[in-house]
Amino acid sequence: SVIQLSIMAVWWLFSLFMFHLSCMSPSCAHPGGLSKAFSYSLKSTRCTHARVKQLLRRYKEEQLDDVQFEDRNLELKTLPSLSTDFNQWLQMKDWERLSTASHDLHTFWAHLDRKRREMEEEGDRASQGMSNRRKAKLSIPESIQCIQKDLRDLMTKVNFQLKSMNSSSVSPTSPNTMTWQVGLSTSSWAKSTSLWASRLEGYIILRDLESYLSKLTRDFTLLRTRHSLPPGTPHRGR
Repeated sequence: SVIQLSIMAVWWLFSLFMFHLSCMSPSCAHPGGLSKAFSYSLKSTRCTHARVKQLLRRYKEEQLDDVQFEDRNLELKTLPSLSTDFNQWLQMKDWERLSTASHDLHTFWAHLDRKRREMEEEGDRASQGMSNRRKAKLSIPESIQCIQKDLRDLMTKVNFQLKSMNSSSVSPTSPNTMTWQVGLSTSSWAKSTSLWASRLEGYIILRDLESYLSKLTRDFTLLRTRHSLPPGTPHRGR
């Protein structure tokens, strides 16, 4: 009937309206939107950090045969620097802080992606001729892939926040471009290394990612605090 069609049309329009609201930028929805967005990013970063820490411990136990293994002298030049001057960090503009985070997350994602593929190839060779057994838990490459999904989620949040701030100075790095750049600069080195050196490389990536996520937690804590202040409150970094 006409009445039923009218009711259905109203419900359809209402559903469309609610979908539109759900896709709106938090900063457009209400003044405290960015503060809430940074709170969500902070929570996601903490959860990812916990997963990386757990995976690093397992990686050292299974790949290096020493759960207590630690060597801070080992480093990869292609990973983001973890050293930060406190005053310089405090005075960074908000868009600059987010833009740096976007770039660094892409870099770690690309390193993890290459390492995961290497481990999958190694695992395929080792499993040839062996009977399939039911896995009790995720393999390390599968766990790395889960971390990659977490990093992609964080990238999406960060790039959305950058867009919400409407900064013309921001130019987030494309995941495909970053993957190519990292692969180009490190693939030749990886091919010439021994299995042990390759495993040490995986350790460095996870170790530095854990440290980086601790730093990113501080970034989002600062951003959340800044954008929670009442309008007109003077502070640095905007």
